[in-house]
Amino acid sequence: MRFFLFLFSLVAATLSFAQSLPEVIAAQSGNLSTLAAWLASEPLVNQILGSARGITLLAPSNNALAQLYGSALATDLAVDPNLLAAFLSYHVLEGVYPLADFANVTAKSAPTFLNLAGYSNVTGGQVVQSRFQNGGVAFLSGKGVLSTVTACDLNHTGGTMHIIDTPLMMPTRMTDTLVADGFTGAVGALRQAAIEEPLNNAADMTLFVPNNDAFNAIGSVISTMTIDQLTTVLNYHVVQGQVLYSQHMAAGTQRTAQGANLNFRAVNGSLFVNSARVIATDLIIANGVVHVLDGVLNPANTTATPNPSAATQVPAFIGAKTTTGGVPFTSVVATQTVTAPTHSPTAGGPYTAPAPTARPTGPPTDGAAPRANLALGMVVVAGCAAMVGSL
Repeated sequence: MRFFLFLFSLVAATLSFAQSLPEVIAAQSGNLSTLAAWLASEPLVNQILGSARGITLLAPSNNALAQLYGSALATDLAVDPNLLAAFLSYHVLEGVYPLADFANVTAKSAPTFLNLAGYSNVTGGQVVQSRFQNGGVAFLSGKGVLSTVTACDLNHTGGTMHIIDTPLMMPTRMTDTLVADGFTGAVGALRQAAIEEPLNNAADMTLFVPNNDAFNAIGSVISTMTIDQLTTVLNYHVVQGQVLYSQHMAAGTQRTAQGANLNFRAVNGSLFVNSARVIATDLIIANGVVHVLDGVLNPANTTATPNPSAATQVPAFIGAKTTTGGVPFTSVVATQTVTAPTHSPTAGGPYTAPAPTARPTGPPTDGAAPRANLALGMVVVAGCAAMVGSL
């Protein structure tokens, strides 16, 4: 009797694994009927997914896609088949990733099928970043959206599928991301130095962005810099030609667009760049990644080291103080809310640090894309979280 039960289980498992991806999605109709309808409206994408091999689909549930109802993104997806195809392709990972591959790993990047010039300016295409927290797995996408896995390892002939509780958001331009997250000091400084658009359009960028408090802490120094001095400081925050995610920065050095090196240190669970603490990692943008710092880096003080036990670090600019005028450079940046990605700039080449010269100081027009107002969070789901936690 046990043999027959075993044989029945083996046959059932084999039949289940023999299902195509569309068949697996159809079998989850109570949870994935909206996704199935979206795929049906894109026959080419549906055909590609049905025949593809070696892929992992991060499938937004019906409740996940319902979060988009009434948003500008939902309207754009309904009328723009290219945008819908790009949106769907961002949910497809290149490679078969059982959920166990992301277990017990704090952060891991996975390449997606989003490699269209109009939506990605990263060599090899856009990625998502996994996050392993409280025994569960989530995926970080554009605009800091976390999508938690609610059902996992639904295998099909082309690979596997995980169901997520929030749609992945395609990365937007550097400017749109920074303004939407409140880093107006950095955007204003880039605009003052006239290097905002070159950075928006360059390929494969890693940017270390000081928050507003960091700019405010050295207001007495940075607000009196010439354009050339400011440009030199800002270029020291740019690594060109490489997209360095958080897992790549535990130690070592990287050369910047300014020419000097940055020093990475991981101390007591914190990551530092020179003496500045990294307070947010892996903000994925259309042409690379942004990490947020609590201090402005000083190319004339490359040997600055942190005090890991201190809540805040001493500014890298000797004698710097705050000013009564508030955060420098923010007056040239109008606050905005980004509600939907349209597309990134046309793919460009490498960023070339400008030679010292006089440049205009007025703000260029900011063609910001709208931003989706999605609830973020890390909810541990019992089934997959328990499975992962037991590995």
